[in-house]
Amino acid sequence: MTIIEETARTDLGQLRIGLLGPVRAWLDDTEVPVGPPRQQALLAVLATNANQVISRSELIDAIWGTEPPASAVGSVHTYVAGLRRALEPARKTFQVLVSAGSGYSLRVQPEGIDAERFARHRQTARQLLAGGDLEAALAELDLALGLWAGTPLGSIGGPFADIERQRLAELRLDVIEERADLLLTLRRPAEVVGELKAVLDDHPLRESTRALLITALHREGRKGEAKSVYQAGARLLDERLGVQPGPALRRVYETLIDTTSAAEVLPRVVPSQLPHDTRRFTGRGEELRRLDALLPAAGAVNSGGTVVITTIEGTAGIGKTSLAVHWSHLVRDLFPDGQVYLNLRGFDVTDKPVQPHDALFTLLSAFRVPSEKIPQSTHERSAMLRNVVAGRRMLMVLDNAVSTDQVTPLLPANQSCVVLVTSRNRLDGLVATGDGRQLTLGLFDEVDSSALLASYLSPERVEQEREAFDELLKLCAGLPLALSIVGARAWCSPNLPLAQFVDELRDAHFRLDALDTGDDAASSVRAVFSWSYDALSPAAKRMFRLLGLHTGPDVSRHAAGALADVTEDEARHQLDELVRAHLLELRTDGRYQFHDLLRVYALERATSDETDDERDAAARRAVRWYLHAANQADRAMLAFKPVHNIIDPPAHWSFPEQSDPEHAKAWFMAEETNLVEAIRRAVELGEHAVAWRLPQTMSSFWYVYNKRWELWAEMLRISLEHAVLDGDVNGEASAHSSLGIVANDLRRYEEAVDHYHRAIALFPRIDEKWLVGITYNSLGHTYVGMGKLPEAMAALRQAAEAYEEIGNTWGRAWALQGTASAYNAMGDHEKALEYGLLTLAAWHDVDYTHGIGSGLNLLGEIHLAAGDYEAAIDYYDQAVQARQSINDRFGIANALRGKALAEWRAGRVDEARESYRQALPILTALESPELETVEAELAQLDAEHP
Repeated sequence: MTIIEETARTDLGQLRIGLLGPVRAWLDDTEVPVGPPRQQALLAVLATNANQVISRSELIDAIWGTEPPASAVGSVHTYVAGLRRALEPARKTFQVLVSAGSGYSLRVQPEGIDAERFARHRQTARQLLAGGDLEAALAELDLALGLWAGTPLGSIGGPFADIERQRLAELRLDVIEERADLLLTLRRPAEVVGELKAVLDDHPLRESTRALLITALHREGRKGEAKSVYQAGARLLDERLGVQPGPALRRVYETLIDTTSAAEVLPRVVPSQLPHDTRRFTGRGEELRRLDALLPAAGAVNSGGTVVITTIEGTAGIGKTSLAVHWSHLVRDLFPDGQVYLNLRGFDVTDKPVQPHDALFTLLSAFRVPSEKIPQSTHERSAMLRNVVAGRRMLMVLDNAVSTDQVTPLLPANQSCVVLVTSRNRLDGLVATGDGRQLTLGLFDEVDSSALLASYLSPERVEQEREAFDELLKLCAGLPLALSIVGARAWCSPNLPLAQFVDELRDAHFRLDALDTGDDAASSVRAVFSWSYDALSPAAKRMFRLLGLHTGPDVSRHAAGALADVTEDEARHQLDELVRAHLLELRTDGRYQFHDLLRVYALERATSDETDDERDAAARRAVRWYLHAANQADRAMLAFKPVHNIIDPPAHWSFPEQSDPEHAKAWFMAEETNLVEAIRRAVELGEHAVAWRLPQTMSSFWYVYNKRWELWAEMLRISLEHAVLDGDVNGEASAHSSLGIVANDLRRYEEAVDHYHRAIALFPRIDEKWLVGITYNSLGHTYVGMGKLPEAMAALRQAAEAYEEIGNTWGRAWALQGTASAYNAMGDHEKALEYGLLTLAAWHDVDYTHGIGSGLNLLGEIHLAAGDYEAAIDYYDQAVQARQSINDRFGIANALRGKALAEWRAGRVDEARESYRQALPILTALESPELETVEAELAQLDAEHP
């Protein structure tokens, strides 16, 4: 018996929980009280996530939302205690509702929760249906629906309950429809009409239910009523949403109501039109398996289900047609009634896309429908095609579609048909109707890229020129078309070294020239890209070109809007168009990025289609946007630190939400590479004001969260140079002060002091007085490190006076901390502790978590130096927790190192060793100068205590 099985049974009986109605619980057949509504909500959250740990914060969010009361944590404890009394009244130690870490877990067998039983009955029904056992499948669906006892989760409120109630209700409607569809397959339409009408009364805009009701009414001979149901739905959709019925509903109506039956008078023809398969087809194993899974069941003919449609989407040259044709050849024997192929030429540079009217004529001709019998209207042709293929098990490949509207009239209606649609655009319309499945192709990985390129070359050539071969893989960036072009060129020139192709591809200005076989537009990466580009709207074309000027690895919609100088909504629409065309990738984090070769093509178009002035203006807008965005993030991350004032940005530019330090930190982490590239681009453009301000705006991020010392120093040197060029003395002094902080972190104390004194020399000419406090405070800290304690105290007094003069409480806390550190270095632990406690109180007053962690660490140092090791360990522990809450990795490692020393001296050797071992990987990842010291201390510990 498993742990879950053991704990699902309490001392009083087997636990069952009901969610498909009011929230209830039973021990065997005895119902137990589950308490007030919010206690019921907590039980519902835990039951929905049975056998998983749900943290207290997650429970609070689920029950109260984003603005919980101050008493929420206590209420959670109360509700847990109440549930335990109900579910395990005879236990002192709880085994059903257990504490786990910072949360709770409800241990119960899945079958003990009615929502889980409902899902399992549904899954079993689907498996039985796939195996052809329709009656057994119907019985399972009846069992699933029989579990419902009213509105799911009853009337309890809260974010979780609202969302889960909607999800469960939607699942119930899906199962009702699946049951109705199955009853229609069993030719029992009279049994579904009443239930479907009841569903439509509550959900009149649900098109899938309406389509089933029309089918049921028609099969009962109630054709007029079926027509009325459709027309009523069409009116509702128009009045409430301003839209027409979707393709699936229209097809059901047209197929069932239209009395034309071309199938009765036409010969039965089995077309076989698939293009030839390529012998070099490579990879796509997962995609082939996903396509296999969509094959209709053996008994699907005349089942009444909808046609199986899969859209194969992806950027130009990704191998959509190759995959569709290859899979079609693998499964063609499963479609004995024919395989139809039609190139819709959605992106053909030499011709316009095939119109549905003409495509229908071609498809009907494939079934040898005489031209004089093919109707003149598109609507009638579409109905005739559905009649012709009705009852057939067929495969249809619609290649290079440009839109959902181009495809919809060409679709059959029965589930025995499979339709593959390839497109460079996202055909969301097919998926939105519930009929289509999307399969988006990504780039080849290194294994598949290597296999495809190697298929053109002899093994000996690959082995002899391995370095050049590997470089070609990188330059082709996983794009199958590029790999095939390079492979074909190399195959045609067996005596030409692969290194020559590498030289051609390495220069970005000529890379697309090298990816051209020269004899066919379809074998040119540039030409293939152009077909997708030419289909864009003018605004999206301009956005695509200007994104080619962006030098970072990715871009946000806000930055893209500034680059193109458009509003956020305009930028979103243009970026969405590029994503739909697969000319740009939208990542899961909401940021956009180019494929490497598309970036080259975008830059080509920017160079050829934009003037020098337009390119220059766009680049300047971009770097200025990054300065404004970083300035906003810096203010959110550290509200106490004054920052250099800058001119307000244009009103139509948009910026991400940076409402608190966590949002700001996350933004800096995501944008760091882009910000560095913006600094370098500002240097190239001669944007001195940006080039000196932006590195300093990033200094707080680098100091607190991301100790990239060498990069930070490089950027600050740029800042110093361009502050001088800009004639800004404040910027020059600030750059010297920040360079001093970096040098101090790297233990280059003399260099740090030099920079601080250069900044101090400029103080008579600056108007940003907060710099005085920062610089003197940092100088005092450096003097402490050098052992120059009188000089340190003098500098810290000047820092405190400067902060007091301008009323900067954040700076005052730093001055207090420096003074405590100096007293500790002097050996005056009593004074050090006094100032250390004042420091911690000051940090709490300004609610600055980094400072709190730093103050706790300092108190650990003071107690360590005073020989109070247990107190030191406690303060270091608190420091680790504070640093962990903001992911301050260097601070965490520093506190762990201090804790290890305190544990060592307290005789807790094993704990000290563990603390050192936790600190080492952090310092290694940061390439910290402290790494050697910590390694040496651990080695000494191991030597003394083997």
